[in-house]
Amino acid sequence: MRLSRNVVALAVALAVNVALIILLTPLGFETRPATDLKTVGYIAIGTIFAGLILDVASFALLFRRVRLASSLAIVGSILLFFPIFGDQTGSFFSLPIPPVIHTLEYIDVVVLLVSLFLAWKVYRESHPSPS
Repeated sequence: MRLSRNVVALAVALAVNVALIILLTPLGFETRPATDLKTVGYIAIGTIFAGLILDVASFALLFRRVRLASSLAIVGSILLFFPIFGDQTGSFFSLPIPPVIHTLEYIDVVVLLVSLFLAWKVYRESHPSPS
């Protein structure tokens, strides 16, 4: 089965996004202690895990069930916007954002926008509208 250029590009964008999300955790560059997390921050952690799981599932399904995978990528990308914007507004931690996290979040917003665009294109390709 030959994959379209958009499917391959979406796979790359999803892989980059997963790597960025990991870098935004304590496994990567997050240095703020969990004790300084506000109540809303715990909801954000759940949203991050949900978006991450959807992106990984989308990547795994991308080579078999393209339409479902692109739908999961759209939902996962949308979910991941909320924690980034919440962190930028200072809603999650009582400490300021470290510079490296600040930069990575801006990069991730661009990757999420690219992922949304590509997932939308792949979704449309997988089931073209009758016209």
